[in-house]
Amino acid sequence: MLEMFKLHREIVDGIKTLDENEKEFLYSALNIHGHFCGGMPMGYLAGLAGLKALNTTRELSMDKEVVVFVGEHHAGGCFTDGVQLATGCTFGKGIMSKDPRGKWAYMLIDRKNQKAIKVTVRPEIMKAAFEAPFITKYRIKGIPPAEVDKDVSIPAFLGLFNKPLDEIVKIEGPFDYEVDKTPSCFNLAFCEKCKDAVAENYLRVENSKKVCLDCFTYYKR
Repeated sequence: MLEMFKLHREIVDGIKTLDENEKEFLYSALNIHGHFCGGMPMGYLAGLAGLKALNTTRELSMDKEVVVFVGEHHAGGCFTDGVQLATGCTFGKGIMSKDPRGKWAYMLIDRKNQKAIKVTVRPEIMKAAFEAPFITKYRIKGIPPAEVDKDVSIPAFLGLFNKPLDEIVKIEGPFDYEVDKTPSCFNLAFCEKCKDAVAENYLRVENSKKVCLDCFTYYKR
């Protein structure tokens, strides 16, 4: 494991087009993501482009949120990991959500100023990525990304860092965005069936009992 982290550090530190902060977050992204590929750095650069276009900085609290992105198809999840680490908008903070449309795109919102932009990877970039050996010689044959030869996966990872951001993505906006002001729930409750702790706003009533969604008969997953 330590050898893997050392390799990650060596590869990331060799990128000349990122500043030290951007390198550090990319290093974290690579450690979390776990393998070299083209999708995660694509999302990372798309995230940096979004912050620049919205004239804002990486999320440190909860002032912004990513509300639209892909993440449930090949390379979509990789792309999403990159967007999360670049923007600081994560599922855990409740400021990233899914709206899968089969595209490599996302929306970045500045909640304070109620402005938003849409960031989409350019078609020619996607075409080149899917015609590269990482896909055509390995992934399309079912080979897991972590098992792709490093002489293929590392170039896939590094492939976009020498390109200007505007050649990688197109930006729509900024445009006005009305923010949902529904408050967060901090009331803790307990399911009367399984006894698990649950946020109060997720309880349902069934047969006069307050139950969680796991125990709620009519909840469709």
